[in-house]
Amino acid sequence: MKKQTLNKGFTLIELLVVIAIIGILASVILASLNSARTKARDAALISGIQQVKTALELYYDDHGYYPAGTIDNFGDYISILTTPLAPYLSAVPSSDVQNLEYVRSPDGNGYGIWVHLTSTESCATGVNVNMGWWQPDSTNKGLCKF
Repeated sequence: MKKQTLNKGFTLIELLVVIAIIGILASVILASLNSARTKARDAALISGIQQVKTALELYYDDHGYYPAGTIDNFGDYISILTTPLAPYLSAVPSSDVQNLEYVRSPDGNGYGIWVHLTSTESCATGVNVNMGWWQPDSTNKGLCKF
């Protein structure tokens, strides 16, 4: 009688191939997850900016001018709007406060918000935003699309 041997299990090469495939799939998933996080962060920032713009318009309707920053026509972090916009907005976006700057025109009839998004270049939005260093180029590439 011949002795029959049954090989049970996987060889080392088979295990290494499977581990390599799992590693490649994991790196692809993590890369796409990081991209999704960046887009989600930008979407939340854009939503917050739109809320601030609405609150600024409500403030303008009530007072006839936009809230002042520290110095007119000079950028401040958007957190300076926390007090004046409190009746109109529950919270000024603060997660990326360094990514948002606010400026008001000297006559109070214009404002700009400079936005530094993580997925694209910086842009400006607001009313009468063409003032001082806020002026976009002739093709309006510097203006936000929201």
